[in-house]
Amino acid sequence: MRLRVTAEMTARFFDCTIHPLYATFALIEHAEYASRQAILPFLEPGDDAVGAHVELEHVAPTPVGWIVEITARVIECDGRSIVCRITASNRNGVIAEGTQRQRVVSKRRLEERIAALYSEQPDA
Repeated sequence: MRLRVTAEMTARFFDCTIHPLYATFALIEHAEYASRQAILPFLEPGDDAVGAHVELEHVAPTPVGWIVEITARVIECDGRSIVCRITASNRNGVIAEGTQRQRVVSKRRLEERIAALYSEQPDA
């Protein structure tokens, strides 16, 4: 996946910008998306997948306007667990590496679980 870093992807909390660089939280979101795209062709029609674990070391900065390329490659399938190797790079080289694990689940059961959670009373 290739993307151009925007101001919305920078390190900030609520309305406070920490610094104008590609944020780790945005990088993780994009890494999870790339991992999902990598496994979709291998899911059975009645299956879906949910994120279970991310381990990503963000080692170099990327300014707004630069292009980032994220690669997700399936490296392990163990029962209903699929692990992808993540590498993110900009024009200066690697900016992050790590893994992302997804669990394969039944679409029907997942939809039922979501509906049950939404039928509960919200927190006071």
